[in-house]
Amino acid sequence: MTAQNGTRQWMKVLLSLAAVFVCFCNLFAHTGEARGKLHRLTHIETSVTEVDGRAALRIEIAVKRPGLSYALSERWHPEDQLLIELEDVEFDKKFPKEVLLSGGTAKKLAVIPRENNRAALRIYAGQNLARADAYRIYTIPEDTQENTPERLVIELFADGGNVFGRAVQGHTVVIDPGHGGSDSGAIGFSGVREKDVTLAVALRTEALLRAAGAEVVMTRTHDTDVAHAGSSASGELQARVDVSRAHPEAELFLSIHCNAFSNPEANGMETYYYPKTDADERFAALLNQELAEAGGLYNRGVKYAKFYVMRHSEIPASLVELGFLSNPREEALLASAEYQEKMAEAIFRAIVHYFE
Repeated sequence: MTAQNGTRQWMKVLLSLAAVFVCFCNLFAHTGEARGKLHRLTHIETSVTEVDGRAALRIEIAVKRPGLSYALSERWHPEDQLLIELEDVEFDKKFPKEVLLSGGTAKKLAVIPRENNRAALRIYAGQNLARADAYRIYTIPEDTQENTPERLVIELFADGGNVFGRAVQGHTVVIDPGHGGSDSGAIGFSGVREKDVTLAVALRTEALLRAAGAEVVMTRTHDTDVAHAGSSASGELQARVDVSRAHPEAELFLSIHCNAFSNPEANGMETYYYPKTDADERFAALLNQELAEAGGLYNRGVKYAKFYVMRHSEIPASLVELGFLSNPREEALLASAEYQEKMAEAIFRAIVHYFE
């Protein structure tokens, strides 16, 4: 009985050791299996391209093991950001934690590590991404013949999914912020300067047009004279025309101004044209309609005038007066960033309609 009991005890010990050995083997096997399933993100490339006639920023991330799982995050995030969740991933040591993006459509991409071999990619865009067609996310399978790995592709469209703005793609517009530098233009009772208002509206209009795929030529982008120091008034105006003529691809010329008068009761907005082409008056009329609807000011109409920049530009041109800085109420509006945004959006819509 004693020998049998001893034998049984040894058998129990051996079985226990065997069970422990099997557990360790399974543990290491599963660990190796889990590591073998990780998708290694090795490097990232960006490019500005065109997809189905739409300007886009393309981000391509190489994935060493195919079958990457990704999804848009359900976590809250601002509408000008994309948050893409990744599962079973690891990053190459040389993979950047942050990538600055160029082209205006997006600003940067940041890697956010998470637990259990998960991570997220946060893309900070330069526009609202709430529209479903503002971006595309997909994978390109690996190509063993070409020896190229699987790639995660993120495309951000310059038009922000705004189909309306696509009419301006590929067109070139010259924007002339009135006055600047040594010439302040009109000055309101509280000190608002015309040159500052026109530049702010022009820069915002430029951003809207570029985001929609248009090319924009600015006569000035800072508080400077366009002509060389000491130039006459006509020389300054000619310098603005020369900027336009230096770009034979340009199709429209727009000069942005604010009005003023000795009577502070004078009010309203107006647009001007000089009929050197069949399209000048049409352009001025489109601007007038959009600006009147957006701003709600008294509409002084579409008017004929012989302003220098309109007469001497070789392409359809218009000059807009956004309102009266000499009118206290309109001065306050013109100094407001919100109102300047409305004006820029109205000008943008008019230009889109012109090219439709």
